Amino acid sequence: ELTGSRRVAVRPVRVDARVDAYVPASYIAAEALKIDLHRRIALVEDEDELRELVAVTEDRYGPLPEPVENLFGIQEAKLKLARLGADYLVFRGGRATVGPLSLGSEEVRALTASRPTVIYSTQKREVSLRVETLDAALELPDAIVQARLAA
Repeated sequence: ELTGSRRVAVRPVRVDARVDAYVPASYIAAEALKIDLHRRIALVEDEDELRELVAVTEDRYGPLPEPVENLFGIQEAKLKLARLGADYLVFRGGRATVGPLSLGSEEVRALTASRPTVIYSTQKREVSLRVETLDAALELPDAIVQARLAA
């Protein structure tokens, strides 16, 4: 922005997961500071910036409680999904689904080699995987990125 070039707009991505993802009052008491942290997480544009924000937050407030870890994990997944060109990640009923994605046969082969139970639906253009936890669901975008690199 300072050099006169325009910032690239981050692609909007939706992560739908029924988990606690918020800043609890026991972690940060002041409402304005909680809102500021939510804003800063939402404005992060790459994974390095997100890791830096995690470090700053832990340094200032202490170890992250689970709901705050979930906030950071969801934002990281959004960044990866935007890079992949996907619009959503849904984690419900023990299943994580990412889409829409167009994967070639080599990418599907690489993905199933790393996650044998993954299912790619060419009709829906979705990748889905049975998982039990949010952490496992948030690993699906990583697996897709690795499959694209390997293909």
